[in-house]
Amino acid sequence: MDIAEVMGVDAAEGRGRDWFINLYDANYRMLLAYARRRVDGQTADEVVSETFLVAWRRRNEVPEGYERAWLYGVARNTILTAVRSARRLVRLRGKIRSATPPAWADSPPEVTDRASALLPALRSLREADRELLMLVAWEEMSHAEIGEAMGISANAVAIRVHRARKRLEDRMNTLSGR
Repeated sequence: MDIAEVMGVDAAEGRGRDWFINLYDANYRMLLAYARRRVDGQTADEVVSETFLVAWRRRNEVPEGYERAWLYGVARNTILTAVRSARRLVRLRGKIRSATPPAWADSPPEVTDRASALLPALRSLREADRELLMLVAWEEMSHAEIGEAMGISANAVAIRVHRARKRLEDRMNTLSGR
């Protein structure tokens, strides 16, 4: 089985199977070496895989004669995204390690019950709601920043966050018996 079969490449005219195989064969090793000079081995493998996936999906946008440069641009952006994600993970782990015991630890039972219901309630939300709430609370992103990342307006983010908080509150009330 070759790379084209793995990617589900058809034998379409123009930029189909043969074009993709040639692109892959001509650039794979160089891209992998480029990525490995910048990130660890596993991440480099993921970067190169993602780069070729993008190349296949956007094959009609790859400028003829500049395929290699285009691939390096995609790989560079993918590496930057991976590095940012790793940094966020390190910061999050630091926040968790340095967190003081929750204020509700010595609180009345009703406060403890509500706090205990938070994680299960959060888990029960739709992925989209959970992601929005985590971006606001954990990542401390503004509505404008979230909107930029999601391709929607800050106002739309505010509305979605409000609704997600309401759904979270409803779930917490259900779980804590209110």
